[in-house]
Amino acid sequence: MAALSLAAACTTSSDAGSSGSTGVQDATGAAVTADATYKLGLALPFTGPAASYGEEYRIAVQLGIDDANEQFASDGIQLEMVTQDSQATAEGGVNAMNRLGAVDEAPAVLTAWSAVVASGASVAQDLGFAMFNAGAQSPSLIGTPHLVNALPMNDAQLSNFSQYLMEEKGYEDFAIIYVDNESGQGTADAFTEAVEERGGSIVAEESIRQDATDATTQIAKIQESGADFVYIQTLLVEGAATMQAAREANLQIPLGSYAGFGESRVIRDAGQEAMNGLIYMSHIPEDMDAVRGLLDRMQAVEPERVLANQSYNSYFYAVPFIYAEAIKILREQGAPVTGENVLAVLDDEALTAPILGDVDLTNQLTYTGPTLIQQIDDYQADPLDDTTVDAVSAD
Repeated sequence: MAALSLAAACTTSSDAGSSGSTGVQDATGAAVTADATYKLGLALPFTGPAASYGEEYRIAVQLGIDDANEQFASDGIQLEMVTQDSQATAEGGVNAMNRLGAVDEAPAVLTAWSAVVASGASVAQDLGFAMFNAGAQSPSLIGTPHLVNALPMNDAQLSNFSQYLMEEKGYEDFAIIYVDNESGQGTADAFTEAVEERGGSIVAEESIRQDATDATTQIAKIQESGADFVYIQTLLVEGAATMQAAREANLQIPLGSYAGFGESRVIRDAGQEAMNGLIYMSHIPEDMDAVRGLLDRMQAVEPERVLANQSYNSYFYAVPFIYAEAIKILREQGAPVTGENVLAVLDDEALTAPILGDVDLTNQLTYTGPTLIQQIDDYQADPLDDTTVDAVSAD
């Protein structure tokens, strides 16, 4: 019954699609009614340091496919997942995308990690599939051809976050620690821009190699920087190293980050009491009851698994519904289900999905959602119980 009620929360409408979406190619006007199965590729890390995240998101996607298949069965639409290991690296991402696009011939591929998304974009263009991103938030990804950003990106969130830090907390001088890749550099640049637009300054920037296990040097330099606040943009391994170093150095400067950092059980446990007081921007959907319902279902699939990034799971779950609704619109027009046609529908029409509600991707194929600013009071607590200190709606 849980699956039925969650899927039923999505009330989709394709009335506009039946009249034809701008940019759809080869539509005959004769609706397709025969049952068909459509592949959804999934390129996530199933080996390496980020494998636990990949497996968690795979559970969310499979639940989304199961529920979407139930909802769209009467429309003759069934989705099938095909997976490849991206290893959360640029090289692994290219290999996974080539396999999913050229061998599996999936019209759409769902992925995450900025290095994977950035490297896979050229493959998506070459092979013609639509690439859905439900986990990477670097603003530099916005506007990438063939890319659908199905979660809020950090540009809007950083603007809201910097406003809170400067106007509510009174911080003026900032330091940044960022992972030395496209994701870290792009977000560090966006944070710098957001702070400087409000008259603040960046007094120190320290990069750290992805998967580095020692951040002692970076923390020592930040400690002497004179910063009022430190923003951290790292991934899992080097993020844990950063917080361990901050704890061991007894760093007293207030810290902040994003949801993937603040919610991570590995990072929270590495920092321990140093995590208490950390504030982070979160894109968790506003329907918290539905979020908790999804997490309960995911936990039931693998009771021993510790769910690591609760803010992201809802977006992975929602993508199969968005994809299926685009397919429904194309079938009503008698158009082939290709990556280009899926992109054309999404660029032209706002759809809906469970938990998220209205999903408008018509602005550069990028979703804009709410920004919650969360504070960790107890690093051992469930991140869903962190305190919301500010919120900005998607509107």
